[in-house]
Amino acid sequence: MSHHTVSAPVLIIGAGPSGMVSALCLARRGVDCVLIERRPGLENHPKAHELSARSIEILHELGLGHGELSAEASPEEDAAKILFCGTIGEEFGCIDLRANGVGRKYREHLEAPMPYLNLSQVELEKLLRGRVSASPRIQALHHHQWESFEQDAEGVTSRITDRATGETFSVRSQYVICSDGAGSRSRKALGIEMKGPDKLLDVVNAYFQADLRRVVRTRGKLYFIFSPKAPGSVFIAHHVEKRWVFHLPVATPHEKIEEYTPEVMQKKIKAALGRDDVDIEITSMSHWRMTAQVAERFRSGRVFLVGDAAHRFPPTGGLGMNSGIGDAHNLAWKLAMVIERRAAPRLLDSYEAERRPVIETNCDESRLNFERMSEVAEAFGIEVEEAQWVNEKLASSTMRALPAPLRAWTERQVQHYGESILSRYHRDPSVRERVLAAIAQQRSHFDRIGLDLGYTYEEGALLGDGTRPPEVDDRVSSYLPSTRPGARFPHFWLDGNRRQRGSRSMIDYGASILLLGAAVEALPADLEALEHVEARHGVRLFRLGAADIPACHRAAVHALAQIEQDGALLIRPDGHVAWRQQRGVTLSVELIASIVEQVYGV
Repeated sequence: MSHHTVSAPVLIIGAGPSGMVSALCLARRGVDCVLIERRPGLENHPKAHELSARSIEILHELGLGHGELSAEASPEEDAAKILFCGTIGEEFGCIDLRANGVGRKYREHLEAPMPYLNLSQVELEKLLRGRVSASPRIQALHHHQWESFEQDAEGVTSRITDRATGETFSVRSQYVICSDGAGSRSRKALGIEMKGPDKLLDVVNAYFQADLRRVVRTRGKLYFIFSPKAPGSVFIAHHVEKRWVFHLPVATPHEKIEEYTPEVMQKKIKAALGRDDVDIEITSMSHWRMTAQVAERFRSGRVFLVGDAAHRFPPTGGLGMNSGIGDAHNLAWKLAMVIERRAAPRLLDSYEAERRPVIETNCDESRLNFERMSEVAEAFGIEVEEAQWVNEKLASSTMRALPAPLRAWTERQVQHYGESILSRYHRDPSVRERVLAAIAQQRSHFDRIGLDLGYTYEEGALLGDGTRPPEVDDRVSSYLPSTRPGARFPHFWLDGNRRQRGSRSMIDYGASILLLGAAVEALPADLEALEHVEARHGVRLFRLGAADIPACHRAAVHALAQIEQDGALLIRPDGHVAWRQQRGVTLSVELIASIVEQVYGV
């Protein structure tokens, strides 16, 4: 047993997406960290698959190019389609996110060529791990397990076990980030409880590799299956030609998870495909419990929770992993500023103040999306609660006690009845109309630009300017750009129709940006001192008057930034607006120092 101690400003527990993004964000700020992960290598079983517009933006800031991210993602046209089916070859309806101007809506507000990516978490983790391995500021220790920590006034001492050798050692850090997943051992050690329902559904899933181009009628990314032979199941096409995940609800406690062997899952997959002639090679299986929970607090002293350690959502909406990436991006620069002594420790209080409202909204929307899926079944005339009761009875000990032939006959009768209900779609135009209307109502489940880009921090590291947030007709699917303090600084083109230089290109995770209108003048006595304001205050000046902006486009740029020619605003390292004065600004060192002190503390 070893008793040596490793020192680093930050220890990160868990090397999933939120943990690795935390490490990369800290490295971008010049802060060293130790990143530990209990797994010896990357997990090959896919989990999340949806990368949001905001996450793409964050990863791009960290150096992951758009081409690199999209290389293993499914084609854009596939990622835009969500199918509702009997079996996968019997389609009832489709949501196409490129239809009705939705794609244009995203393109208007993003510099990235894609508004979202259908990218397996496994593939994303490969990219992130490559960046982590290449960073001299990140000491990544795989096959290492966190055991315990002790906090004091100066820092945290954590005990770590090398799972390969059994040796233990200590990591001494100023702060700890817990990103060790939904079952977070570190969160439990802190005594932080999760609030919200701890069981909505139990699910078994199987990852299999297959080329199903000739099986599906329409290429897409999600296929919701209503066939009574595999009711409530979902196919996720991580890539139609390569990678698929099949999710099947389990009626626990009447059914046992362990009963769903690879052989059983193969039969269920073929039933949901409506084909027996397809070779299914299951690579791995897993099970998970759907919950809708948020931690009662995101911090205990010098220890912070991010990602699934802080919140667990239903997957409906694809908000879980993306929320974790947002957590990491919000927290890391604040830790860095405090460690660098550019900010007071009270800045760290803003992490939970800012992220909790966003997380609670995302949790509520995810649960609502899950519950609203029953509207499609009800449109067929299916009573969802009765159907659940029937499934539970079929899995009950009473049914299991019946002779196998009688049990099989009963199951066939139930399936025939279910198929007769689904057939109403083809026989009754009014049923078809109801089903298509119910499917259309699921659009906000997937069209969520408001949740992706429109969330605004109302309290935290910002100075309100007394203005009200923009009013939208739908907070999920609508977005109005804003530079109101707390909002994400919007994308627009600085060079007009050339479309080569976006407004967010000025944002740098390593500094705050003071955006100055073209007519803002500095106090003559401060001209020399302003040249050193970045070194002293971590604030970089960006003058619209000196930028390469076509003269004919300059007025439009000020309007898009929502300031007058003599206005200014401060953009935080994470790209959110911290302060805004729309007119009447006279630039001085005193003004900058005052803003920085009020926003960040000194």
